[in-house]
Amino acid sequence: MEMTTRPAVPQTVTLLTSQVAGSRVGGGVSAHVLTMGGLTPEFVPTVVIGRHPGLGVPGGGPTPDAVFAGALDSLGANGNRARAAAILAGYFATPVQVAAAAAFIDAARAENPDVLVVVDPICGDGPADADAAHLYVDPAIAAAIRDALVPRANLITPNLFELSWLSGTPLASSEDAIDAARSLGRPALVTSAPAGEGRIGVLAVTADEAWLAETTRFETVPRGTGDLLAALALFERLGGATLSETAQRAAARSAAVIRRTAELDASDLVLDAGLFALDVDPIAARRPGAKGPAWVIGLDGCPGGWLGVLIDLNGIEPPRARLFPDFASALEAEERPHVVAVDMPIGFEDAPSGSGGRACEREARAILGPRRSSVFASPLRPALEAESYDAALAANRAAGGPGLSRQTWNIMARMREIDRAMTPMREGCVHEVHPEVTFATLAGAPMIHAKKTAEGRAERLAVLIDHGLPRDLLDPHPFKRREAAPDDLLDAAACAVSARRIAEGGALCLPADPPRDARGLRMAIFA
Repeated sequence: MEMTTRPAVPQTVTLLTSQVAGSRVGGGVSAHVLTMGGLTPEFVPTVVIGRHPGLGVPGGGPTPDAVFAGALDSLGANGNRARAAAILAGYFATPVQVAAAAAFIDAARAENPDVLVVVDPICGDGPADADAAHLYVDPAIAAAIRDALVPRANLITPNLFELSWLSGTPLASSEDAIDAARSLGRPALVTSAPAGEGRIGVLAVTADEAWLAETTRFETVPRGTGDLLAALALFERLGGATLSETAQRAAARSAAVIRRTAELDASDLVLDAGLFALDVDPIAARRPGAKGPAWVIGLDGCPGGWLGVLIDLNGIEPPRARLFPDFASALEAEERPHVVAVDMPIGFEDAPSGSGGRACEREARAILGPRRSSVFASPLRPALEAESYDAALAANRAAGGPGLSRQTWNIMARMREIDRAMTPMREGCVHEVHPEVTFATLAGAPMIHAKKTAEGRAERLAVLIDHGLPRDLLDPHPFKRREAAPDDLLDAAACAVSARRIAEGGALCLPADPPRDARGLRMAIFA
């Protein structure tokens, strides 16, 4: 899994949590993770102690309230509030510190409305029964976090007990946890969530959706895993990941660190310098309570017909790949996909609207830069039904367009296949996409290498895995070359990811207000 693309100048993150010198917990974990992710932490400790209290007398003590507040004031005066990309609030030693943190967040938002605020409401652990006996901070501190910091957060990362206490609700199931998280009114990543036997989950909850990312339950878990997950979640959210993607990636990396720590028989988290270089595949996520699969499909033309990659939006079934002899067969697949994303033009101009094809193709090239040549200009509609290359070439020129390449002519039969199936009523289901635009959108930049090279395959495969597709679906290539080439499968998979983005309402549309052709078909590329 490759690290999300970052700007050249490191973004700063304000950390408001504990400093534990001799144990890999608290702000030391957060700062380490964020630094390895290319961010710059600016750390104001709420407490300075020598070791985790579970190991014996911790030494040190809370940062005095006046010292903590004064440090925040000076940090803000130095420009931090305006430049910080995010604020991570964790452990607090007094209610006055919480109030100072809340004031700092308000001032930061006034100077920088886009600042991301993540609150890890560190206050206790134990059964999810809302019993204050399981708090390990003063109840007044926990109440201050609940009342002053949770409402200011863009994301909260409680464990199951903390969610129970904050919401005042005993939690017996994932459904209870979802309801409790929604009652707090903030997107949440809930750790130690109920999952299957021998499993543990990270529950991602928004007002509209919930996802459970499950991983193996480890017999022993080192301290600091909550701090680790909160920092990883902040990193992913700053990189533009959705909440479900954040849960999958943060849970996968946390599990890899826990496994690595166990292998080395270490008592503290082992955070190698290569944390973000580890070959970690995101774990699968499912929608709790879903009654059955809800499929979308991405389609790419190939020698054997159409290669389809199907994704279950509910996460009940794993993604799958299949060959279809024709477009109609794909539309009627047994999974009954309700969103179809196809790498082929939909909608054709009768006469050119500008140089370089349809508006969507011109905008796609602008995004792709060095990969712009992968977007060809679609033929004009008068050329579409020509029975030979020469006839199509002549018809396109007669309608005011340029010449047509042999490559375009070779796929015009597939264009006709889709055009004959399409109606304006069907466009709620069927969408035009372009794999290279999808890859650029997902990665934050165009691909560096051509897709048919080993390097190009590797970078595209990494993007797809980073966005939740299992490696063994795509590699090694499962189809005979005479049926489908390896790049056909990666293109179909990219189309499937776009189909999922379309279904979830997060897809890019080029242009934003698409024109329609003479048949009323929308001319747009989605990614």
